[in-house]
Parts: sequence; C-alpha cells; structure tokens
Amino acid sequence: MKKRYFLKTTLVAGLAAAALSTSALAANPVLKIGFVGVTSGPAAAWGISNQRSMETRAAWINETGGVKIGGTTYNVEIVAFDDQKDPKRAIAGMEKMAQEGIHYVVGPNVDDGAAAVRPVAEQKGIMYFPYAFPKELYTKPASNAVLGMVANYQSGPAIYKHLMKNNGVKSVAFVAANESDPLSQRDGGVEAAKALGIRIYTIGAGTEGEAPFPLQNAFGRTIYRNVLVKFDEKTLSEIASITNGQYFRATDTNSLRKIFSEIDKMEKTKIEVERTAQYRDLFQYVLIPGIACLLLEILLSQTVWRRLP
Repeated sequence: MKKRYFLKTTLVAGLAAAALSTSALAANPVLKIGFVGVTSGPAAAWGISNQRSMETRAAWINETGGVKIGGTTYNVEIVAFDDQKDPKRAIAGMEKMAQEGIHYVVGPNVDDGAAAVRPVAEQKGIMYFPYAFPKELYTKPASNAVLGMVANYQSGPAIYKHLMKNNGVKSVAFVAANESDPLSQRDGGVEAAKALGIRIYTIGAGTEGEAPFPLQNAFGRTIYRNVLVKFDEKTLSEIASITNGQYFRATDTNSLRKIFSEIDKMEKTKIEVERTAQYRDLFQYVLIPGIACLLLEILLSQTVWRRLP
C-alpha cells in the first residue's frame, strides 16, 4: 500500500513538474526564424542540412529556457519553406515569411534564388543569410543580405597564393558539376587566378540530356531518378581562355584520366632539389692486406727465397 502510494505521489509530482515546465515555455513569446531553401530533388542535401541544424539549435535553446534579447526571453520557432531550387518559389517563400511577420531568414541556398528574393527582402525589412556569393548581394545599394559563409572571391586569392608559394602550383584544374549554380560562382576565382598568373584548365565532366541521379526515398533506400542535365561548355571555354588555359570534355572516368595525364604533360614545373651524398671509405680493406703482402715479401727475401745477384 505504501509502495503504491509512493509511486502515485511520484507520478503526480512528475506530471506537475512537466506541466510547470510546459507552462514556462508557453509563457515566453515566440521568435520566428525562417528558412527558404531547397529540401527536395537532387540538391536537397544542401537545404536539409541547414533546416535540421536550425531546428536542432532552436530545440536546444527552448529546452534551456529560451534566448534573451533586449530584456525579453523568447522561444525560437523555425518556419521552413522548400523553394525546390526555383527562384520563383524562393520569392514565394520570402513573401510567406513576410506574411507571418518573420524578419530573419536563412537562405536561399543558390545564387539565382538569393538574387531573386532581394527586392522582397528589402521591401519587407527582412534580413536574410543566403549561401550565395555574388558581391552584388552584399554591396550598396543592396542592404539586407548577410554572407552566410566564406565566399570564393575571399578564399580564392589566399588559396592560390598559398599553392604558388608552398607547392609551386602554376595551373589549376577546375572540375564543374553539370549545374548552372556552381558556374555562376566562378568570377571571383577566375579574377584572382588571372591576377596571379595562374592558368585554369576547365573540365566539363558528365553527359547531356537525362542522367540517373541517386536519391533516398521515405524508407531510407537509395533509388535512381532521371534528372535533366544542362551543360554550359561556352562558359567553361571562356574561363580557360581568360587565364590562358584550355577546356576539356570528359564523358567517362577513362577520358577524365587521360585529360589529367595530358594536363600533366603540358605543365612541367622546374624545381631545385638538394641532394646529399654520404661516402664511406673502403680503401682500408685493400690497403691492409697489401701492406701485409709487402712486408711478407721483404721478410722472405732475406731467407731461403733470397734473390741472388
């Protein structure tokens, strides 16, 4: 009887504590933070990682009592929108955020989406953190975008200088995916390479038309769906031409190996190598027996083997 009473009392106390905790969380005003990015299709991994990171961080903040801003403690709620890597949907997503009174948004994940939402963000007073690199988003007259990661035009010159100084690099092989977005980020890197006198050899790897792309279904299994592959050989050729390099086309693994071999033959770097030679004297192994033979000859010449005149 006492045991049952103790369990009942413990259960009631636990429920009361949980209710108080829930009531404390509910008492805090909610700060909504938006996410607009790609969470479906071939590029879904880009946005899913962003969204899950945000949701995990928000849960942690809420469990520890919320975040204090200007004397007020808030609980954080993440509002997500899948733009499917489509600039038009990215605009719709940003408009949705504005309708819900959200003033802070992470995303979009790609350059064209980030550029497309700029007018809406500036008009509605939304500060957004895109994973995109065009300088136009972060320089006047643009005002509401905050760079979400290090841009290639920031890291490119430093990387090239390091490779030139420490590794003697004078050429770079640039392998681009069959998507327009990575190519739109080329300008900063190409500009830095040209200024440093580095040749860029561009390689278009892939096929035209449709190609199977691995995806995970709802059960975690890998399935393949055909996706449309766009190829911009003109842009790759221009990149190579600007830096006095050369454009190559690779349709399979073997052709890619041959291309790297050809680039290796074209680019020979002269280096100075210091060699240290260690010498070991071995003359004593011949000298000592020789001296012994000479002494023996002198000794014997004074005995029975004495030579007569």
